Amino acid sequence: MSEHRELTLQELEANAEAFARVIERERATDVHAVLARVGSSWIAVPAARVLRVTRAVKPHRIPHRSHRALRGLANIEGEVAIVMDLASLCGFSWSPSGEASARMVVLGERGAAWAFEADEVPGTVAGNSSDLLAAPLTVAATGAGFTKHLMPCATGHAGILDVDALLAACGEAVRA
Repeated sequence: MSEHRELTLQELEANAEAFARVIERERATDVHAVLARVGSSWIAVPAARVLRVTRAVKPHRIPHRSHRALRGLANIEGEVAIVMDLASLCGFSWSPSGEASARMVVLGERGAAWAFEADEVPGTVAGNSSDLLAAPLTVAATGAGFTKHLMPCATGHAGILDVDALLAACGEAVRA
């Protein structure tokens, strides 16, 4: 059995610095999001809230529901999801492209999924929370309060969606 010795002050400080570097490295990318383009708008959806991203499918109209943002129901990889028009909820005009690059971004929880179509979903982005910018009033107002911050990315800046506020608005739209 080996004998244990106490660490010197230098060893303790070196270990503390090593752990601090690991923590700083983790904090350097503490914002992870799925990047999507809807029309000319780039949005960042917190990755932890995205159930899946799939190819776009045509939703089926829901009888007796006419909210402008409600597109219908869709079978997305065996799960029924309510498809919403994100642009309509956010207050800008857009129509689905129908192109092969179009995708469905599915949010929520299993059994209670919501989806919206995007023209493209190039992948994920990661960043530091200290690099986030407050959304300008024009973006925050136009986005119906769903965008609180902007995240730098290769396309410029993407609005980070407040998924809880968005899903609450989706629920209201379906009940309308």
